[in-house]
Amino acid sequence: MRRLIRLAGAIGLSNCRELRSPYKLTFALTYRCQFSCAMCGIGARSPLPELSTDEIAEFFRRSNRFSWVNLSGGEIFLREDLRAIIAAMSRHCRDLYVLNFPTNGYQTDHIIENVREIVRSTRIPRILVTVSLDGPPDVHDRIRNKPGSWERAVETFRGLRQLRGRRFNVLFGMTLQDANAGLFPETVRSAAQQIGDVRDDDFHVNVQHTSSHYYANTTRGAIRDAKAVLQGLRLVMPDRRSVIIDPVELMERRYRRLTERYLLTGRTPVKCQAFGASLFLDPAGTVYPCTIFDRPIGNLRDAGYALEQLWNDGRRQALRWEILQGCCPHCWTPCEAYPSMLANLLSLGTR
Repeated sequence: MRRLIRLAGAIGLSNCRELRSPYKLTFALTYRCQFSCAMCGIGARSPLPELSTDEIAEFFRRSNRFSWVNLSGGEIFLREDLRAIIAAMSRHCRDLYVLNFPTNGYQTDHIIENVREIVRSTRIPRILVTVSLDGPPDVHDRIRNKPGSWERAVETFRGLRQLRGRRFNVLFGMTLQDANAGLFPETVRSAAQQIGDVRDDDFHVNVQHTSSHYYANTTRGAIRDAKAVLQGLRLVMPDRRSVIIDPVELMERRYRRLTERYLLTGRTPVKCQAFGASLFLDPAGTVYPCTIFDRPIGNLRDAGYALEQLWNDGRRQALRWEILQGCCPHCWTPCEAYPSMLANLLSLGTR
């Protein structure tokens, strides 16, 4: 309860004023990946000198006020020290309430074993995994450029679903793009045919973005047909499993509504919280506002692994001002969208 109160307090303050420190961290642990996806260049980029287990533990020891950590990649399960990293995070971040991370689902047994141990061995109140699934079998495998990847992703979801409980949940994650814009209903049906009870609300849906420093996909092109992707997004209408409307469902619906606005205008639909409530850390320890805005302010190795030194630097404050003025690339990635929506709660029912 104490952790939830801390997170709720930070969210509440973000609706009123600028925060003194971020409550959410997006941390790409590695850029290694088995895939070379059509919409993403991470798997093809040169590897960075990743922070070691000890360096990451020192970072969380000295920067331990996060309530929400989103681990990302690449494919984070390619790090053999993943469990040690999460153990250090759990040990030092006493306010940590939410841990979430995606996986391509390719190493089925390895992923299930590690997630089971992470849930068992930590006291993190909420852990969420998304397994990427970008279409029915032929479309998914073509987008992911990896034959058999659809079947492995679905089997990973099937195994992780057995671990669902009060603290753990798993969803499919679908990235809408030109190649799969209208295929959400077919994607749900194909997964349901393979493993049984799969419904619309077993999916989190977002849209393709481009980024030079994260996705490394600026030469692969952005969405060419935004209208088709917008129409595809409108096919995402999750069935209600319960007559009770819960906060997560409300946020998911609002995210989709605001994604429509983003696709129509190309602009972030609410005041962004990048470098306010949140930040992005790459595998080598370089600190960025987010996964899209390529304006780093320094590296943890040069700051003694203490985020506070970089956070209070004038460069971070100047970039925060630019973001508030809309002088950024504009995006609507889930990494930044959710803290931004949570900082605009008064408009929850009107946007």
